[in-house]
Amino acid sequence: MLIERHIRDAFGLIHPSQFLSVQKLALEAQKMVLDPKISRLTPRKIFQASLALNGAYALFLDDLFEGASEFAVPYRSAGNFTLSEKLWKHWQERAKNLSPGDEYRLVDEFADMLGLRGWYEWQPDLGHHESTAEPLKEGTTNSALLKEKQPAAVFYFLDVFKRFETMTLEEVRNVSLEIAILGRNGLDYASPDEKYELRSLPDRKFSGLHLMCLMFAGFKRIAPEHDVGMNLHDSFLAALSLFGKQ
Repeated sequence: MLIERHIRDAFGLIHPSQFLSVQKLALEAQKMVLDPKISRLTPRKIFQASLALNGAYALFLDDLFEGASEFAVPYRSAGNFTLSEKLWKHWQERAKNLSPGDEYRLVDEFADMLGLRGWYEWQPDLGHHESTAEPLKEGTTNSALLKEKQPAAVFYFLDVFKRFETMTLEEVRNVSLEIAILGRNGLDYASPDEKYELRSLPDRKFSGLHLMCLMFAGFKRIAPEHDVGMNLHDSFLAALSLFGKQ
């Protein structure tokens, strides 16, 4: 919102290009947020927050371009639009006198309104950093390492199957999507250290490979047609066979 407002105010010559740019983003957001399949797969709290935020942004764009668009219309009947309007009105009040750094407080205020304040934390910027070495190639791209980990993966899958026996489909969905979000920056499955925590499973910590097995088995349950990009099929099938004999 801050960036688009600044562009709109400072660069009059590119107004048409800016409109086409935000139009594309707004329509992509509508397609994703209003897709029934996405709503089924996404935990309700996250989906409702996303719906409210995208609705508020649509209201902002409609106002920014002085009624030339109607991006907010689909959100009016999609549910949670009242919260979108509250976010938009809050932005209107706060945006009048924002100083450098106030955008962080505005994020916190939005998070309070959405019930997400405890879902993130600000990290200090320690300044300039120089890379002194090439980062190690870890993750599912290392097929040889993953193959070496197959016996351990079988063990983890057995634990996953036992967990899932007592969990609802919604709980499995929450676990799987939380790991998918956590894994966007990569999961260290080279180490057996249990260093990852999940809000959806707060009873213990997990290793990177254990999380991968949880997500793999979870998506087999909630979206079997979806390829999670992990070559754990052999370990999954071996564990499934062993589990059936228990």
